[in-house]
Amino acid sequence: MKIECDVVVAQGAGQWYGQMVVSNLRYEDGSPVQVNQYLSMSFSSPAAIGDTDVYPSFAGSWVATTVNAESTQLDANLFSIALKLDFDEPHLMNAGDQINIGVNGDLTQNTDAWLDSFVIAADQSPDINGSASISCAAAPDPALAVVAPVIQFKRGSATTSTTLQYGGTVDQTLEQGDYTIQADNVATADQTVIAPLVVSPDQMSIGANATVPVRVSFGELQRSGALDIAIGAISGLETETLNVTVVEATSGKTLAAFSSRTSSTTQVRLLPPSGTARVTIDDVSLNNVRYSFTDVEVVLANQLQIVQISDSLIQRTPVDTSEFVVVSIDVTADATLPEQITLRLSGAGMSYTQTVAVETQLTRFSVPVKPDTYTASSADFLSGSIVYAVETPPQLAVGGASPATLEVSIEASANLLVPGFPSYLSFGGCADLTQSNQADFASARACSVFKYAGNDGAGDANTYLTEDTATSTTIKLARAVETQLGGQPVLPVMISYTCNLSLGNTSGMLANADQHAHSFANLILSLNTANLTIDSTHPVPAGFIVNPDFLGACQQGGFEPEYNMPVRAPLQTALDHWSVGATIPSGITEDIKGYIAAVNWLVYTVAPNIVFGWQINLWGVGRSEWIYDESDPLAYAQQTATYVDNLGVYSGDWKPHFLAIDRYEADDFTQRAYVNGYCYGPREWSRYFDFCKGISRALKLPVMPWQIPASRTPNTNDAVAADFDSQHWGTGGSCLMGDPEIGSDYRNVHPTILALQFPSAFQAEMGATAEDMFIRSEPFDISLPAYTDFPLRGIFAVLLGGGSTTGIISTVGNPESWTRDKLNAYMNDPVRFGSDSDGAEWSTPRRKYKRKTVGAY
Repeated sequence: MKIECDVVVAQGAGQWYGQMVVSNLRYEDGSPVQVNQYLSMSFSSPAAIGDTDVYPSFAGSWVATTVNAESTQLDANLFSIALKLDFDEPHLMNAGDQINIGVNGDLTQNTDAWLDSFVIAADQSPDINGSASISCAAAPDPALAVVAPVIQFKRGSATTSTTLQYGGTVDQTLEQGDYTIQADNVATADQTVIAPLVVSPDQMSIGANATVPVRVSFGELQRSGALDIAIGAISGLETETLNVTVVEATSGKTLAAFSSRTSSTTQVRLLPPSGTARVTIDDVSLNNVRYSFTDVEVVLANQLQIVQISDSLIQRTPVDTSEFVVVSIDVTADATLPEQITLRLSGAGMSYTQTVAVETQLTRFSVPVKPDTYTASSADFLSGSIVYAVETPPQLAVGGASPATLEVSIEASANLLVPGFPSYLSFGGCADLTQSNQADFASARACSVFKYAGNDGAGDANTYLTEDTATSTTIKLARAVETQLGGQPVLPVMISYTCNLSLGNTSGMLANADQHAHSFANLILSLNTANLTIDSTHPVPAGFIVNPDFLGACQQGGFEPEYNMPVRAPLQTALDHWSVGATIPSGITEDIKGYIAAVNWLVYTVAPNIVFGWQINLWGVGRSEWIYDESDPLAYAQQTATYVDNLGVYSGDWKPHFLAIDRYEADDFTQRAYVNGYCYGPREWSRYFDFCKGISRALKLPVMPWQIPASRTPNTNDAVAADFDSQHWGTGGSCLMGDPEIGSDYRNVHPTILALQFPSAFQAEMGATAEDMFIRSEPFDISLPAYTDFPLRGIFAVLLGGGSTTGIISTVGNPESWTRDKLNAYMNDPVRFGSDSDGAEWSTPRRKYKRKTVGAY
């Protein structure tokens, strides 16, 4: 029998806190409710509910109960709560019995929705489900008969997908609540026949034990032509990228344009279903041969057709080389390797390529070179896990009195195999150590979790901690995720401050010996906490990132390496506090450079098995707005690297293992970000990753983009609120992990986002609106992930999210599963560091080339 109750919001509720009071539990016939073992209830709340937020009180006598509350986040301000009260002994509920539920959210808004959501049951789970009965029209075209229509029921960020049956009815069980119904078009695999779904109603409310009818029909069919343009293995052009254009033969209107390597196929879709298309390929002048392609005409039809581009369509014309000259190649290589590299000279009328072995040698281009000024280039490469940087002069003048020689240097850069991390590009995220973290990290198949050490997360500079539960709990979380993933290693990474410069007052903080002593001691505690978990499976028990913002603040403030500060005395105090008998080396001096050496020495002394690194900021050069201008990111990277090098951060006997690079911890389309001048489009993210590459090259270090927002950009089908700040939309996730829903057209972005006005103080750099930001990035295409070339940039791992920023966990930022789903799919085929990297059981094949799809319009 159904249980009814009275639910009210207690007096005094405000924007940040309120109480819901449940009382007068009774069956619908008015009889009292008998509880033998437990009382269960389900309801909605604007905030998560914990065990300690629930307080039962009983009118007649004391009743011992145990509370268990589980919260599932559906949206920024919408949680589904499952509450269970276990009774030590049977109890007959009295009308005066109350259950007080404290809510750290605003109950004054949408009050009726919260109060009406309660469903209660005694000694069984409450029946909170209703259903949608979805009737679907017959298939609108025989070609679509094998393509099942799918609709999505969206409640907040939670989505339930339902596959329909043509000409039939499907019942979908749904938890009570308000839903928006969305539907994708049904289309053949080649997109030659497309039918839009028409859903009525497109919004609905479902109550417990209620059924709501939904009707699905189809809009007007769209018929298109489709081409697969297959470019074969064209002799002489194996290294080239060809420019292909598809035009309407009669009008010359461009239907599609793309670039393609040889031996690849490009899908061209959504072409007119009739008429004639002409496929043209730009001529290529390479190695003293002019390659001319015969145009191919295709009669378009409502079907997929294959266009073969082969040697038979190419005319090769050798050029007169009587006035051309020999160009030598002088290669200086750090090592002799089995790889070969391709050198390129790009000129206005002719280009040249030459493949050379990776070894120190003097060789030459195999054909004479036309006198001209050329742009010289060659790609960096990986050998094993080591990045090799290939440097050439930007230009080479050929001709004149002096013979031309192309100087090539091949230099080892970063080794991407960092202890404790896997032999492939890995992803991790910030933890808040709440109940759902384990499930979230396991769902993403994450390789690391990070959390700030200590109590205040900033070094606890005014106290000596006796235990570090943040460190121990984070390690336990990582081990639990590891077990759930069947043994896939998961590294806990602690963020530890021994001098917190994040809040300013750099000179005052540097001078405070008492704070240094406390924080040094608390770092020792955190390191020793990690040491206790070393075993045969975990020789590297944890990773550490030390002193975020320290290097950036010192660089920004112009502090020299010799700037005086107390080092040895506070370090000795910390050693004495924990009875560490090590002798501080005499080379550790009383200045910033000595302080950095002291931190490095302390880690090696207390926890030699720990892997650790320091952190730098974009704004260390004085301002972060350079990311929006036309300056070279490598120049700012070099400035920062020079400062880090002058401080000796990665020199001496106690070298850290990696370097973390922070952008700014906030989702781009939130006020925390754009009000402070941080809102990146595809262009800015590309420049940020260029900065990371420049740092890695200059310091020859593996680098880690850290606290990267994983929020995605909402498309035109997403439910974007007028005040969308709490939804935590952004661009970092879409650009990093690929978002074909946005692709190459900013008009796919939700118009409410495009209309976002930036602060006037930053409009000169950022543009007036988010739409301006995307237009500034054109041409762009974020259909595919940006991370595919990260190893060549020296990037070995990416850590996502932060204390208030979307990452992997559902309890911070945007709760939807988009990021977790992307990372889970990535782990099926991660980007490996090299063919001879560690062949552990988690090794997978190298990433295969994926075909491009071009949609014409």
